[in-house]
Amino acid sequence: MSLLPKLPVSARRAMRFALAIGILGLLVLKLNNAKPFERLAATKPIFVLLAISVLAIEDMARAWNWTKLIRGMYVAPRVGYGTVLRIYWMSGFLGQFVPAGVGTDALRAVMATRSIGGHPSAQGAAVVMLNAIGLTVSCAAALVCAAWLALAGHHQGVRMFAVVLYAGVILAAVVGYWLLHWQRGAVLRLLRLMPVSLGKVRRGLRRFIYRVLIFERYKINVLPMFAIALFTLLTRAAVFPLIGLAVGLFLPFAAWVPLVPACNLSGLIPYSVAGFGGDQAAMVYVLTGSGASAGAALTFALIVPFVGMLTNTLGGLSLLFVKLGGQTRP
Repeated sequence: MSLLPKLPVSARRAMRFALAIGILGLLVLKLNNAKPFERLAATKPIFVLLAISVLAIEDMARAWNWTKLIRGMYVAPRVGYGTVLRIYWMSGFLGQFVPAGVGTDALRAVMATRSIGGHPSAQGAAVVMLNAIGLTVSCAAALVCAAWLALAGHHQGVRMFAVVLYAGVILAAVVGYWLLHWQRGAVLRLLRLMPVSLGKVRRGLRRFIYRVLIFERYKINVLPMFAIALFTLLTRAAVFPLIGLAVGLFLPFAAWVPLVPACNLSGLIPYSVAGFGGDQAAMVYVLTGSGASAGAALTFALIVPFVGMLTNTLGGLSLLFVKLGGQTRP
């Protein structure tokens, strides 16, 4: 049995911080000959500012999908879009200081529960479905781009490990939803095996399973949600070449699209803090497989977290002074 869960929270955070710093330090030392910090000093700010603007559009589109889920799942049928957008940006900013993307999602569910009401399991289900739809669409688009790069005769393309991983994510999403829909009884029977002391957790999981089945239980128009998810994918993919232009990294657009699910999946692993650590290694791995130089890829990867932090900060601060939402309670 692992000793990690028995450690104090502060000790676990210190270990994660040390892991993130260690990974980033090893990466910088290994690529020191590529002079990434000299490239960083020569970054063109105008392209970084443009990237922040495009990322803000992507965030607003994702917040719109989240609003539709909260309303459609009857968690808060009359919640205002501006309220959800404010929660999205504020939790995104605070999430920069937790070890992994899972922490940001937990913050969104908790902040949404406190701000607009609803059961925590319902808010959690809405966040999970928002991410599941986005991740499934981005992985599917990444596979299409990988196929296009191969058919177009590009010698450099998406790494095979990433292709297998993206296909695995799509398969897991389909199989997971199928299990919850068609084998829900078996899943609930497994939950009954949980100790009596975890009764509250078991009830929360049952509510979560009930809410996640949005295609059967709620009258949610799915196609517009997938269309917006595709739009958010394309806007996020457009952010990357802008940052690439800032550091002199040029790749075809089809090579940037697979980086979106790679960053999302990397964010689920607790080996980065504030976007620094293992995330840089993941981005360098994917970009060098597409033909980017290691130095340019590392410089790019060091800028990406700052773009996200600035977007969340500016968006959150603007919404402190501008009321965009409607009624916040059902």
